[in-house]
Amino acid sequence: MKKNIYQLIGLACKAGLVSSGSMAAKSSLLRRRASLLIISRDISEKTKDELVSSSRKRDIPWLVLGDKYRLGAHVGKAYRVALTINDRGFAQAILKALDELQVDEANDMGVVEWQK
Repeated sequence: MKKNIYQLIGLACKAGLVSSGSMAAKSSLLRRRASLLIISRDISEKTKDELVSSSRKRDIPWLVLGDKYRLGAHVGKAYRVALTINDRGFAQAILKALDELQVDEANDMGVVEWQK
């Protein structure tokens, strides 16, 4: 059975391993706590460029997933444009679940692009 990426994000959040919000995600990236960066497709270009360049400098994978309301709902907030997963195990599980999805299924879930 394939794990839903949103379910894994919710589990990581309940375990206290998520930094949600663009400022918290940036801080997590700068402090090298992040193992995966997830941003929504409706994030501003400036914020996206800042976060993606920080993750590339630190060799942290990233992906664009859904919209800010759906991403926020799975971490218990109204909306979130960015979050980081601060655990290597959860990050690998999310990337593995993403790799198992077919392209059509990934698009249905809202995955727009990801670093391969």
